[in-house]
Amino acid sequence: MPQALSSAAAAALARRIDGEVAADLTTRTLLATDGSIFQILPAAVVYPRHAGDVQETVRFAAASGLTVHPRGAGSGLCGAALGRGLIIDFTRFMNRLVHLDIAGRTFTCQPGYRLGELEEALAGAGLFFPPDPSSGQYATFGGMYGTNASGSHSVKYGNVADYIVDAELVLADGRRVTMAELARTPTEKLPPPFDRLHRLYTDHAAAIETAYPDTAYNSAGYNLRGLVRDGRLAPGHLLGGSEGTLAVVTQMTFRLLPKPACDSLVVAYMDDIQASARAVQKILPLGPAGIEIMDKSLLALARREDPRLAEALPGDVDNVLLIEFDGPDEENCQASNARVLDVVKGLTDRIHPAASAAEKKRFWAVRKAAVPILYRIKGRRQILALIEDAAVPVRHLGTYFREVYALLERHRVPFVVYGHIAKGLMHTRPLLDLKDPADVAKLRPIADAFYDIVAGLDGTVSGEHGDGRLRSAYIRRRYPTIYDLFLEVKNIFDPHGRLNPEIITHHDPDQMTRDLRYGGEYRRRDTGRTELAWPEGLAPAAELCHGCSKCTTVTGATRMCPVYKATREEAATPKAKANLLRALIGGRSDDQTLSEAAFKAVMSRCVHCGSCLRECPSHVNIPKLAAEAKARYVRRYGNPLHDHLVTRIELAGRATHKVSGLVQALASPAPARRAAEKITGLSARRPMVAFDRRSLFQRLGGTVFGSGPRQILYYAGCDAAYIRPSIGEAAVKLLAAAGWQVLVPPQHCCGLPMLAKGMVDGARRQIRQNLRAWQEWVAGVEAVGVTCSSCGLALMTEWADLMGMDAVGAIAAKVRPVSALVAEAMDRLPLANDTRQSVAYHYPCHLLGQREADSSVRMLSAVKGVDLRVLDSGCCGMAGSWGLHAANDALSRQIARGLMDRIAASGAASAATDCPTCRMQMEQLGPTPVRHPVELVATRLEACSFRRAG
Repeated sequence: MPQALSSAAAAALARRIDGEVAADLTTRTLLATDGSIFQILPAAVVYPRHAGDVQETVRFAAASGLTVHPRGAGSGLCGAALGRGLIIDFTRFMNRLVHLDIAGRTFTCQPGYRLGELEEALAGAGLFFPPDPSSGQYATFGGMYGTNASGSHSVKYGNVADYIVDAELVLADGRRVTMAELARTPTEKLPPPFDRLHRLYTDHAAAIETAYPDTAYNSAGYNLRGLVRDGRLAPGHLLGGSEGTLAVVTQMTFRLLPKPACDSLVVAYMDDIQASARAVQKILPLGPAGIEIMDKSLLALARREDPRLAEALPGDVDNVLLIEFDGPDEENCQASNARVLDVVKGLTDRIHPAASAAEKKRFWAVRKAAVPILYRIKGRRQILALIEDAAVPVRHLGTYFREVYALLERHRVPFVVYGHIAKGLMHTRPLLDLKDPADVAKLRPIADAFYDIVAGLDGTVSGEHGDGRLRSAYIRRRYPTIYDLFLEVKNIFDPHGRLNPEIITHHDPDQMTRDLRYGGEYRRRDTGRTELAWPEGLAPAAELCHGCSKCTTVTGATRMCPVYKATREEAATPKAKANLLRALIGGRSDDQTLSEAAFKAVMSRCVHCGSCLRECPSHVNIPKLAAEAKARYVRRYGNPLHDHLVTRIELAGRATHKVSGLVQALASPAPARRAAEKITGLSARRPMVAFDRRSLFQRLGGTVFGSGPRQILYYAGCDAAYIRPSIGEAAVKLLAAAGWQVLVPPQHCCGLPMLAKGMVDGARRQIRQNLRAWQEWVAGVEAVGVTCSSCGLALMTEWADLMGMDAVGAIAAKVRPVSALVAEAMDRLPLANDTRQSVAYHYPCHLLGQREADSSVRMLSAVKGVDLRVLDSGCCGMAGSWGLHAANDALSRQIARGLMDRIAASGAASAATDCPTCRMQMEQLGPTPVRHPVELVATRLEACSFRRAG
């Protein structure tokens, strides 16, 4: 195992900076992978707060013989963010937009700032940053500049380095300099090492300017072209794409452009790949903003994995071209569309201009849906980033397709092809099993032959993703005349090889087969019995995560992960949980890691909201993996007192609801709450849960209600049973009025609170209690109705994780939200009260993961007089009982800020949600009254057949 930085050395570095230093095994493991096939354990991780911290870190590394590795989101596909020395993670603290100049069309940011955040900041300003990599929502500007990223529209708009105005650099000796200073300095007065860089260029300018491939885009090697312009040194393009090997960038200023007023899309269904190659050459003179291709292999996989795509991706199509134009007005775009139809005549007769914004959105949704499907392919062979970034001149695309297809077919390796065909950059992705020595042995032969093809076509090994550990061994072969100049540039900037070594100028043919995340020697270790049911195994579930870093998105583009969005801590990311479990399963860590506080902290940062599962491209079940880890920890070390208190809501309700008023009077004074916090760990800032004096079961006084022909079992959950029984009453009234016979049998907690705390034995006991109580009822009912979104999630999915599908499948299949059943019967309900009422509706996280998630919105939208305002609000921050803990209170409130702001901005007189803890948070943090959707509808019932049967 690679050597960790000693605790004394880590403490010494920590004293020199304002940021943080971590050298524990858990944290190092989290930063040992990125989006590539590699895994390298660093010595320590540094989280700088400012450029001065970076300077001190670089100096410390130099004095200690350590290497330095800058890191952004960790989404890179070639391993450039990994290393054995000090990882400098900019995403934790150095993630700010420093200045936005709308009039001057520039912005300045720190390396950890994300493109998605900039897009939110520019909303309504009429400006945009043109490079748009597919990872843009979560890619950092430091990472994008380091790899000189581009995207689907770069054929028109160029790469990230084309927009650099200024950058602040920390050099290998710890000095700080800006590119603006260099631009103002006459070349004869340049400081070292830039004086030597200037001489190198002037001595070899002719060789440099003719040595690069004739491709539209190229990020391979060092870009020395145009290094001196107008008598001044201009290193912006050299540093863009240098992957942290020459300097550490701590701040950047970029240009912005006016946003085009309109865009258009033409979809061409092609019969063969050669016709597509010819079509692109005909279309390029028209000035498209981009042309994307999806070939037959990707289309076939997409149709197989998601049959819903079959209509947009017909089975008799070889490939699809998505041709996009933008311009100042609609007339300009439509004229471009018409010219496309004209120039591709004879190549296809199946070409379709998207007629509306909705249709454009639908086609782009198909493109976006197709590629993530690749990460969900079942089987041992998985899609790889290996030869995915090569680009060739567009005139050679026909030859490229013919020779590359033949190469991979000779090796009997399945593959898919998609990408930015307008600039000759094809993402060719083979499917291989890196746990199989035979497939690992194919890596080099495939890459060697592939890059021979690319070189023969005057192409480049890296178009936009960088060289990293995947392609650095091929740089010398591609640049035989100036490779020695690359070595000299590296020596000029970094004579001792401290800055991200093994990248770009490291010529090692075997590099791509070393330090693999898996590799032929990878063996899954027996980690003992599992705490949850894993039909396909625990190990495959953890290995599904490929490290794309989508779960580090901090904007509203995704709902995940609320804790990471608030903290920016790597330990809070969903992928962190998979990384740790995979390390345990693969033997890269040991059982002792389970006892580390850091391990527990990582798993406890999962609040079981489920957002990551819904939005993860690979559908990694992080909440379940975290629950498994928590359960193992609890099995060994037990739970603290407050976990036992907050997971026994049903017991507390049964025991105290009759004397709820007295309990509230005794517990409400501030001194009592502070004393309770010391004993229980529950926040004194939170009011005690108030149980209603009369439970739902006392109010109902029976178990069967209504006389309809269809039977439904109503499961109230702890909240509607003991805290807000009016919800349960409303549900029973509405269902009875809708023609159902409602059964309310004895019932117990759903077990989800205990599962979230790792208390799986207790959760199973609660489930068994329910199964015994319902065994005579379930077979005869048509549905199991729920009003609590968390209980619904438990019954639909979590019970099967705890008990196995055979035991609970019959119940899971029948679970439906009560609001869905009411919505179906809305035209039959006697709703007389049509008083105008504005309602702000909040989607609970747990509801979004279920069938019929929109049922409450559909129900309320059908009520005459209700002005429904659906909030795009994200997580509420309460997360069951998580937000009640004193340790989580501040963070819980921080997460809730977006929701509370949106409720206020909506101007609604009341709010509604299906989740009891969402309601609790909304009521505690704001003045707006909050009710369950079924309560709102039930108040409008004119007459109701709600009565006990018989």
